[in-house]
Amino acid sequence: MSFLKVDRIHFHTFDSLRFLSFLLVFLHHSGVIPENNFLNYFSRGEIGVSFFFVLSGFLITYILIVEKINNEGRVLLKPFFKRRVLRIWPLYYAMVLFAFFTPYLLDRLHIPYSNEGYEPNWFFTFTFLENYMVMFTGEHPNVSPLPVIWTLCLEEHFYIIWGLLLYYIPLKRIPRLIVICLIIAFVFRLIYSIMNIIPYDIFSNIDYFAFGAVPAYLFVFRKDVINKLTQISVIYKYIYLLVVIFMIALPPDYFVLENINLRPIIFGLLFSGLILSTLGDRNMFKISDKSVLAKLGKYTYGLYLIHLVVIMFFRKIGEKYHFEWYVILSFSFLGTVLIAFLSYHLFEKQFLKLKYKS
Repeated sequence: MSFLKVDRIHFHTFDSLRFLSFLLVFLHHSGVIPENNFLNYFSRGEIGVSFFFVLSGFLITYILIVEKINNEGRVLLKPFFKRRVLRIWPLYYAMVLFAFFTPYLLDRLHIPYSNEGYEPNWFFTFTFLENYMVMFTGEHPNVSPLPVIWTLCLEEHFYIIWGLLLYYIPLKRIPRLIVICLIIAFVFRLIYSIMNIIPYDIFSNIDYFAFGAVPAYLFVFRKDVINKLTQISVIYKYIYLLVVIFMIALPPDYFVLENINLRPIIFGLLFSGLILSTLGDRNMFKISDKSVLAKLGKYTYGLYLIHLVVIMFFRKIGEKYHFEWYVILSFSFLGTVLIAFLSYHLFEKQFLKLKYKS
C-alpha cells in the first residue's frame, strides 16, 4: 500500500479545545463553587480528561500516519519518543520533585495540610505508574499535584503502545485496530466495575484514544467523507454543538446502567464528531490561533499540572481571611495562568527547542 507524501499541517482550534477541556477539570478541582451555582453544571473533571484523551488520540494517530506515509511505510520511533519525552518529562519531574519536598516545607513553615489519600510510593510516581497505585488503593495520593498525574501516566502508556502498534501494523489495518481497542476498553471497564476497581489503566481507557484516531484516519485517507461533512448545514452543526454542551452538563450517573458505564462511548463519539467538525476547508468550529482561548491553550500542559497546587494555596488563604468563593476561584485561575505562562517560557520551552535537534 503506497501513498504520495503528505505535508503535516497545524490544526487551528485544537489549542482552544485543550483549554476548554482544562477548564472543566479546573472547575471540578476548585472545590469552592456553591452547590446551586450555574458553574457546577460544567464542573466535570472526568469529561475534561476524556476530551484530552480523544484529542491525543487524534493528534498522535495523525502524526504517526503522516510519518509512516512519508518514510515509505516506516515509523521512526526514536525521534517520535524523543519529542514526547521532551514535551512531557521536564515539567512532570519538576512537579514530582516539588510534591516530594512539599510536606517537609509545610512542616518547616508550620502550615497544616491534609493527609487525605495515600502516602505516595515514589517508585511508582517516578516511573509513570501512579495510576496503578490509585487502582490498587482506591484513593488518590495525598500530595498536590500528584492526584492528577494518573492521566499523564495513561498518556505515556498510550504513546508507547500506539507508537509500537503503528510501527508494525499496516495503515490499512488501522480501522480494525480501532474496533479492537473499543472492545478491549468495554470488557476491561466491565470487569473493573464488577470487581469495584477504579478504571484508571490504559486498557480501560484505550477507547477514548481510539475514538480520536477515527477522525485522524478519515482526514488522511477519506477526504470524500471530510468534504461531505463540511457541506452539512451550519444549523445542524450548531444543534450538534448544543447537544454536546447539554450532555456535558448532565449529572454523571445519567450514563451508568448497573455495571455498564456508557459515558466513554457517548462522549468518545461526541468528541470524535466535534473534532471532525473542525476539519476540512469549510469547517464551522474554527477558532483562530490569535484568540485568547488559543493563546491560553498553548499552556494547557502547565495549567493542568500546576492548577491543583495553586488552588490549594488560595483555598488556604481564603479560609484564613474569609474570602468569597469567587475571589478564591478568580485568584486560583489567574495564579495558575501566570505560573503556567512563566513555566512554559522560562522552563518548558528550553527543552522543546531540542525536539528537532539530532
